Amino acid sequence: MSLLCPIDFRYGRPKMKSIFEEEARLQRLLEVEAALARAEAKVGLVPREAAAEITKKATTKQVTVRRVEELERQTRHDLMAVVLALTEACSGDAGKYVHLGATSNDIQDSATALQIRDAIRVLDEDLAGLIDALADLAMKHKKTIMLGRTHGQAAVPITFGLKMAVFASEVARQRERLREVGPRIVVGKMSGAVGTGAAFGPRAMDIQSAAMSDLGIGTEEAATQVVGRDRHAEFIGVVAN
Repeated sequence: MSLLCPIDFRYGRPKMKSIFEEEARLQRLLEVEAALARAEAKVGLVPREAAAEITKKATTKQVTVRRVEELERQTRHDLMAVVLALTEACSGDAGKYVHLGATSNDIQDSATALQIRDAIRVLDEDLAGLIDALADLAMKHKKTIMLGRTHGQAAVPITFGLKMAVFASEVARQRERLREVGPRIVVGKMSGAVGTGAAFGPRAMDIQSAAMSDLGIGTEEAATQVVGRDRHAEFIGVVAN
């Protein structure tokens, strides 16, 4: 009997699983690689034709999970396997411009931001539905008497509607919290191995800004190799609440 982890898809709904499944993760990684190529093309670091070819091939129909797995067994590096698979999928000399100047976490952390953004959208939709359901119950049972409690002991009567109104209010506040932290959480980077952007040259900041804008996510204010993990910790904390 193999060990199972609750977050490794034993539990969960199809809508949320579809965001974090292996092929979806690969697609997000490819999208970030394509955004990088387009950003570099804007500043003349990559030929526009090469960026267009990279973008065209940056799909899981062209770069399959199976091929990435084969390359990972050879390279023993997950992101390098993605880079090699995308490189070999590109025609002409476009492949040599894949991942130019980037470090693994430029791609991985930005892809994670895209996944978290999608997850927040699902949660926001779910919370909206829950608030509506609780509000309906509050109105329906505004005169339904039930036993009130204090310190776990029976107290004076309240209504079931009041109880549901309390829950609706709590969930509404939690939805507000999730929306409020979104901009701090959905953040990526494109600043190289130690955060200086040296491998991108003098237009490094422009490349990072263009890539993050293209992806529709925020930009890490200051980073070394990775996006600040306090952002991910905050997301986990808000969701756990």
